[in-house]
Amino acid sequence: MRARVITLGLLFAIIPVACGVVDEGKVERIDPPFGLDDTLPSSTFIETTTTQQATTTIPLETTTIQLQTEPVRLYFVASGQLTYVLQDMAAPVAFPQIIAALQQAPVGDVGIGLRTIVPNDADIRVDTDGTGVAYITLPENFFEGLLPSDQRLVIAQLVLTITRTSGIGQVVFNVDVPLTTGQVFPAGQRLTFSDYESYTDPNTPVGPDPTPAPTTTGG
Repeated sequence: MRARVITLGLLFAIIPVACGVVDEGKVERIDPPFGLDDTLPSSTFIETTTTQQATTTIPLETTTIQLQTEPVRLYFVASGQLTYVLQDMAAPVAFPQIIAALQQAPVGDVGIGLRTIVPNDADIRVDTDGTGVAYITLPENFFEGLLPSDQRLVIAQLVLTITRTSGIGQVVFNVDVPLTTGQVFPAGQRLTFSDYESYTDPNTPVGPDPTPAPTTTGG
């Protein structure tokens, strides 16, 4: 009997550890894991990534362009006569290049004493049919404001220059033009270098160009 009393006493001594006393004398079981979970702090793990950008230097390449040129004989006026200068132009040379060059007096030492009568605002067109004949179209007012002597010299500039262009031996104008004598040459008729050769400077060679053509220069 005494042993049973001791056992019951121990049992009642253990019960308070697992239970809690609430209002009105009732006891309520406490779940230790549940209570602990509510009080544990949460933790967050943040993963960071570092990216390193590589810089690459690519060397620049230098390109050399070979420009092919061709010397062209351009006639200009000096003291009532015509003399030529050689000017390198991009090959193959086109008639618009030649006309544009004639409309500007040469510069530098080579251009000392030379002038042009070809108006720089004149729309002059040159065509060819591949038979060695160049057809020169002048504007209707081309001769306006020019003295008779300059009218002959400007036609001489065009005829002498164009007929010294490769593949051309004759020229035809769309309007009447003056000859060296002052006579009027009708439109549509063919003219040659010899028709204005008397205007050339006797000290200027009229043979083959002294500069070989074509030439190539580096650009």
